[in-house]
This record gives sequence, C-alpha cells and structure tokens, in this order.
Amino acid sequence: MEEYRDLFLAEAQEYLQDMTRCLLDMEKNSNSEQLTEMFRAAHSLKGMAGTMGYELITGLTHEMESLLDQLRSGKAAIETGFVNMLFEAVDLVQLLVDNLDKQEDFNREVAIMQEKLQGWQENPGKEVAFKSDTLEQGEQLQEGKPPVRESWISWKEIMNEFEKEMLKDALSRGDNIYHVHVCLLHGCLLKSVRAYMVLKAVEKQGEVIKTMPPLQALEEENFDWEFSLLLVGRPDMEALKKSIESIAEIESADILPVNIEDKPETPVTAPLNGDSAAAPLFPGKVSLLMENEEETPEETPRALPKVKAPSLSARNVEKTVRVETAKLDSLVNLVGELIINRTRVVDLGKKVSDEMLESSLEQLERITTELQNAVMTLRMVPIKQVFDRFPRMVRDLCLERNKEVELLISGEDTELDRTIVNQVGDPLVHLLRNAVDHGIEEAEERIKNGKNPAGKIFLEAHHEGSHVVVSVEDDGRGMDPQVIKTRALEKKIITGEEAEKMSSEEALRLIFRSGFSTSEEVTDISGRGVGMDVVRTAIETLNGTVEVKSNSGKGSRFILRFPLTLAIIRTLMVQSGKEVYAIPIEAIRENLFVDPQEIKTIRQGKVITLREEVLPLYSLQESLGMGQFREQEVYPVVVVQTGDKKAGLIVDELLGQQEVVIKSLGNFINDIKGIAGATVLGDGRVTLILDVASLLDDGRVNLGKKSINH
Repeated sequence: MEEYRDLFLAEAQEYLQDMTRCLLDMEKNSNSEQLTEMFRAAHSLKGMAGTMGYELITGLTHEMESLLDQLRSGKAAIETGFVNMLFEAVDLVQLLVDNLDKQEDFNREVAIMQEKLQGWQENPGKEVAFKSDTLEQGEQLQEGKPPVRESWISWKEIMNEFEKEMLKDALSRGDNIYHVHVCLLHGCLLKSVRAYMVLKAVEKQGEVIKTMPPLQALEEENFDWEFSLLLVGRPDMEALKKSIESIAEIESADILPVNIEDKPETPVTAPLNGDSAAAPLFPGKVSLLMENEEETPEETPRALPKVKAPSLSARNVEKTVRVETAKLDSLVNLVGELIINRTRVVDLGKKVSDEMLESSLEQLERITTELQNAVMTLRMVPIKQVFDRFPRMVRDLCLERNKEVELLISGEDTELDRTIVNQVGDPLVHLLRNAVDHGIEEAEERIKNGKNPAGKIFLEAHHEGSHVVVSVEDDGRGMDPQVIKTRALEKKIITGEEAEKMSSEEALRLIFRSGFSTSEEVTDISGRGVGMDVVRTAIETLNGTVEVKSNSGKGSRFILRFPLTLAIIRTLMVQSGKEVYAIPIEAIRENLFVDPQEIKTIRQGKVITLREEVLPLYSLQESLGMGQFREQEVYPVVVVQTGDKKAGLIVDELLGQQEVVIKSLGNFINDIKGIAGATVLGDGRVTLILDVASLLDDGRVNLGKKSINH
C-alpha cells in the first residue's frame, strides 16, 4: 500500500481544498453546482480512503456525504451553524490525512464529530447530546459498515437516445438484455482494476451498453463497492457468473434478465454511489420501459442499421501524469548543465571557420533552447493552489475578531516557479492576518468615517515583465508614518537623529524591522513583534522584494515581486573593472551610450535627462565596492528598474545577452545585498548575478554618495 500513499495524499489535499472552496462559495451564494462538486469530492475521498484502509476517514466522509445529501434534498438549509460544522469536519479530515500513521489517536474526536453530524441530520440546527462525550480516553470506535440508503433509478432514466436505439436493435436481432450487478469485497484494493477485469469478462459474452456508475467513475474509483452493467447478447449465464466470481476480491455477482414489457418491481435497499447513476439492486426480473412507447405482441420491431459502439472497457488517455519533484529537479539540473556546456561549445565553435560546424551549432542552440523552455514550463504551477487557502483563513479570522471582511481574489491562474509557490504562502498569511487585525477597522469606526461597515481585502497576482507581482491591499485605516517612527523610537529600533532625517517612505519600511509592532494588545493573531520582519526575510530568500504603500485613513498595499523562475534566466553580461557581471533581462529597460557632457550634478549625485525624465546615474564598480570609477570618452549605461525605482548603472562594456543557470552562493555569503547568485560561463569562469531590486533598495545607489566627478 505504501506505493499508493503519496498518490492518496496528493489527491486527498486536492479534494479537501475543493471542499473548502465550495463551502465558502455556498455560504455566500447557494449554488447547486458547488453543492454537487462538494458532494463528489467527499464521495471520492471516501472511496480512496476505503481503498487504502483508512477507516476513520472513510466513516467521517460518509457522514459528511449523508449531510450534504440532505442539503441536496432540501431537508437541510445552508446557514452559519451548518457551514461551521462542515468546516470542523473538513479540518478533522485534514488532521487525519496529516497523521495517517496515527489514526488511532483520533478515534474519540472522529466519534464525536460523527455523532454531531448524525445529530444535525435528525434535528437540523439543534444541539444534541453526544454519546461519544462519555467515552473514556482511548476507547476504540466500533467498526461497522456505513448505513445504507434507499436509492433506485431505472436504466431508462440515465440512457440517451442512441443507447435506447441500440437496445431496440438488439431486440430486433433476438438478443436478450441482462442486468449484471457486482459487489466487491469491502477494503478491496485497486477497485478500478477489478471493474476493468469484470468488463472484459462480460464483453466476451455480449455487448455492454451502459454502466452504473458511468465508466469514468469506475476508472477513477469514484464508487463504493458495487457497480452494475447493462448487457445485451446471448450469454452462457452459468459460465458468465463463474468467470466473474473467479476474479479476485469479488464478493458476489448477480445476473438478472431485463424484460422490456414488465413494469419495475419494488427495488431493494442499496447504497448510494455518489451521483444519479447509483446502482440499484432488483429482486427477480428488472424492467426497462422506453419513454412514450408501449410494446404490443403484434408490433414488429423496427429494423435498424447495425452500429458498432466503442468498447466501454477502452481506457481514456490520461491528460496529466504525476512526477516526483526530486526527479523534476534532477531534470532541471541536467538541463542547466547542458546550457553551460552548450555555451562553451558555441564559444569554441566561433574560433573555427566552418560552415557545416556553424550550422550544427545553430541547430544545437535551437534544440537546447526549446528543451530548456519545455523543462522550465514543467516547473511552473498556478499560484491558485496557494490562494485557495486564504478565503477560509480570512473567514475564521473575521469570526474571531467580530469583523466583516470580503476577500477579493484575482489573477489566481498566474503561473510561478514551483519552488516559489511552495514558500510564498507563509509571507502572504502574515500579510492577510495583519490586514484583518490591524488594517480593517471595527464596523462602528468605519461607519463613523463614512465607509462601508464591511471591509475589503484585495489579493491579486499578475505578470510584470519576467516577474510575478503579488499584492495584498486593504481599504482600512492605513498607516501613519509619524506613529510608526514614534513606536520605533519607543522600542529603540531607531535613534532620534535617524527619525528626524527619515522620509515617510523610509518610515513605512520600519515595519519590517525585527521586534516592531503597533498592536496595543497581544493576540494569537498579532502583537508579539514578529511577522513583518519574517515576511521580508522569506521574500528576499526567494530573490524577491517587498514594497509598502499606505494612505492614512484609506488603506495599505503590500507589493511583492518574485522572479518567474529560480533556475535558468536570461541576462545581459557586462564588464565593470576586471569583473564580468550578469544583470537579469527582466530588470533592464534599455541600454544607452552617454556622452560626459550630458551628465549633470544634482545634490552631489549625477543625473541625465532621458525623454524629459531625470535619471540618476551610478557607477556599478563603485556601488559594489570593487574599485574606483574609471573615466571614459563614452559611458555605456544600463537603465534598470524595479517597482517605481529607476536608475542608470554605468559599466565599462556591454558583452551581450546570455542564458545562465543560477547557482546558490552558499549560506556563508548568501546574504550579500545586491547579489542574487552566481553562474558558470562557457569558459569556466564564475560570474556574479546582480539582484537589481536589492541594489536599488538598500541605499547603495540611491543616496548619491558615489558619484562621477567632472
């Protein structure tokens, strides 16, 4: 079973996310589609857990499914208590999924939750006394099969016109119609494989017209332990039954004749299989009446052309495949090494004048570039899988803080490197929690200030060049730079002299200092002086930047920028002094050649006028502390921009574009501001990759101290 464990975990997480999203949508606007989707998610999770032998998950999701069925039938209504209870159940299932090896530790919690769900079914909206409350710690939950539910749907109600015509054609040939009902052993492994083997055995004796549940549900194991087939032909009944029952893990097989002239007899009780295609059990004969027609003995069946339907046992082609992340990372590393060696081969080829070699090298470059793009695409995943966590979190925080907040999400389909997506969740959690706790005011305060009593938080993602920008914005009270400076002085984070010289923008950035907090009280949400410094550290670890903007009384906005990928990027190679540096293309706006006479001095800093815009100039060599600036007749300038900051970096020479593989500098020198990493050039030299955002943000080039003297 261990070989299927990872697959179960991955799919279980997806189903739990779907259930959470559907619950949130249903609470805002009752929607039958969301209800159906949640029902199917609970049912699928139940089936998977049953296959894997996780009985507690199976039993709990079964009760959730039963409660959702009451909602579908109109016996229960969506209201806060109902939604809260289902959220509790989802949380408990999540806990069980996270602790698969310690299922027995949660017997009591599951028993209480199951009785709570059952009690709601019996008395919607009312509290009930739970028998499980009297259980002693460690008392085991009694095992037993889930209760069954009455459900019967005739074959004709789920058949389309083509399938009905196929049956008529079969009758005209003198074929018979049979209902084949198969029960698998409870706890059966690989249910879809058993169903497939049954289909193959049945198709040897005739033609399968229909299955209940549908074939796709059988293939995806989206059913309990029973399924039915509608068979036409002239089978050897005894041989067919024997061949089915000879398949491993088959508990029973019933083959019942279907008579088109008989009316349905009273159905027996059967478990619900998750959708309208639930498999009925019939005593004796099974009827199949066609709509709006009556068969008479004298009527001659209409002859139809024979149509060969595709075999129902044909497997659908999978559109996706799950791959271990370690294998994917290994592939990316190998492609990175290939890119490095491609550059080396191309450099060597330029020294040899040969047309055939030149053509081959061009072909090699094209193929490796396409391979690189394909591999990098494999690493890209939508940020939606992170965003989906937050509506539930914000809802719970609002209930806890007694605030009404609407979370508006956009751009969730924006794709980002898998490594970044896996780690960006924690910073966003801090920002959203602070928005609810600090940003959004109490309803009375909002009304007093002429605002809607319900606050709004906007979570948005979009592409900006080769970066992905994620922003968290609220329409709350905003931040006052003066209050922030005062609090920083109280906590001795800054000195009085620093406070006097500090601009409003710099004051806002104080919230990212360690130990800073404006909260008057300590709660489980905020106020302990941790959070925002963690946000900045986490973002910078991903080679990203964070920027804050605020308007007192109107709200705040946090802007996070991340590179699309952390593996292979396109850069501009430049010479500055004796060193070669790589500048990421996404940070570059243009390249210029500036005449010394065009340079002006403003406040000890050098600038040029570029299309009616004042652009500050800085020597890259001096900014990095790699030597004194060298005067030239013409200065090559790389115009870089990150966010709303823009500057020109003076270099000695522009060497051209090149794709490079980012290599980490290691823990000892990984904290150097302005450096994102390193790469290996084609000739074997190690070159530093510049972090333009950090370079512009940490004061190296925006204070005007390093200037060109003329």
